[in-house]
Amino acid sequence: MTPLRTLLAGLAWVPDLMAGPAERMKPMTTHLVSAIDVKDFGAETLRIGDLDGDGAPDLLFAQSIYETREITCLTATTIQGEVLWQSGKPSPDNGRIYGDLPVQIYDWDGDGANEALYIRQARYAEPVLLEGGERERARRYEGHAAMIVLDGRTGREKASFPLPAPADDCFLFADLTGRGRREDLVIKDRYWNMWGVGHNAQVLWHWEGSPGHFPAIADVDGDGRDEAFVGSALIDHDGRVLFNNDPAGAHQDAAYIVQLADKSWRLLFGNGGIHCLDVRGRRLWHHPLAEAQHVVAGRFRSDSEVQFMVIDRGHPRTEGGGPATLYLYDPDGREIWRRVQPPGSWAAAIVGIDWMGGDSLRCILVCNRGAKEPAAIYDGEGRVVDTLHMAFTPDRTPEDRKAYSYCLRADVWGDSREEVFFFGSRGASIHANARPLAIPTLYNNTLYPGM
Repeated sequence: MTPLRTLLAGLAWVPDLMAGPAERMKPMTTHLVSAIDVKDFGAETLRIGDLDGDGAPDLLFAQSIYETREITCLTATTIQGEVLWQSGKPSPDNGRIYGDLPVQIYDWDGDGANEALYIRQARYAEPVLLEGGERERARRYEGHAAMIVLDGRTGREKASFPLPAPADDCFLFADLTGRGRREDLVIKDRYWNMWGVGHNAQVLWHWEGSPGHFPAIADVDGDGRDEAFVGSALIDHDGRVLFNNDPAGAHQDAAYIVQLADKSWRLLFGNGGIHCLDVRGRRLWHHPLAEAQHVVAGRFRSDSEVQFMVIDRGHPRTEGGGPATLYLYDPDGREIWRRVQPPGSWAAAIVGIDWMGGDSLRCILVCNRGAKEPAAIYDGEGRVVDTLHMAFTPDRTPEDRKAYSYCLRADVWGDSREEVFFFGSRGASIHANARPLAIPTLYNNTLYPGM
């Protein structure tokens, strides 16, 4: 006979019938939505969106050849891990990543159903290799790169169009042509070039400079078309350079654009330290840090309209190999607090998360490599709300469980709160906040409509 405790194990709160009264009433704060058997298609790149057209979010795992960023396999699954389709050949050796991968989920053709889009590389006829063997660019390419558009339901190729040969590092959707929807593309190579590409595959502009890891997109001049901010430069929708600061030999690690209540904009980027600019490129404030890897703007506290959360990457970039450190700044750049991350943490990443739901302030999700607690959720007071770990399937070996994992957030549980996703080459799992969420239309329910 199945024990009652096992039958209740999927519930968000389970009274332990064999514990004492105080322990029995202690609720669990997180709920495991799913632990996915990624078999041989596990990956350190994950995209989230409805692929099969049933209205529920799905997952897209992207594998690549580690030192090249060349995508080799895409696997679509439900959030429970049911495989919907697979394009390419999966391999447990191709789950690691080297930089961002050029793959997204979006309704590209406007037919009401999402597609999976990825870039197929041109041939690197004369590759330039770094000391570690990484292939970031070529002296000469053969052919061109291509955007491949796959049917979200089946994974079959629907369309493709050519791109400039080096344009294969990552891409974002933008409205560069005033279509009223982000149906154009901003694409970059690793560290040297960026292109604006129209929906009709026409190259609208090319900018050569220091694009860093990824751009931030927003219509900062209010003309109905997006600009691209890369840290050292702001590029108008037509490729005109609005400002271009000297990157001083460094690349941008993080970029974020936010508009304040007075309609002014703040452009933030990490380049060694953390920098805050206005739309003219003037520096409003700056803090020298070892390596400001991520910056996120949000309302984490009620004492100002917005705050800026920054993670300093930590070992091996900090002096003496120290751990990562989380900082919170007010709109004028004054430090509110800092939190040193657990020993061993490094290459940390942060993302804002609606963990509490309702009208609550946002929290911040911190994902740490190498730490005993690989992920933590902080509130605006700097308190740790929850700590989380990847949930591996039982067949994974102790060595598998040492593999690196990354974190994302999305609302897939349907309670207005966002869930935490762990994903890596050996596993994937989704975790929800199990605390009760007070929704007026549910706790004040009535037979009579209109409330």
